[in-house]
Amino acid sequence: MKVKVLRLGHSATVVDVPAGSSVQEALESNQIPREGYSVSINGLGASPQAALGEGDVVTLVPKVEGGRS
Repeated sequence: MKVKVLRLGHSATVVDVPAGSSVQEALESNQIPREGYSVSINGLGASPQAALGEGDVVTLVPKVEGGRS
């Protein structure tokens, strides 16, 4: 099945993964790093273990941490 991966600052990528694949499996099998990114599927927050469906859009947004008050 095909899913689209959007990673801020990079081109969108369409990847082909087996049915029932998780976000983590899809990213690992396509050498897309997940470290330091928050994950969403179709605009909703998701865990890396979430199952993907045909045509889903996975968005990776860099985590914002730190700062001073």
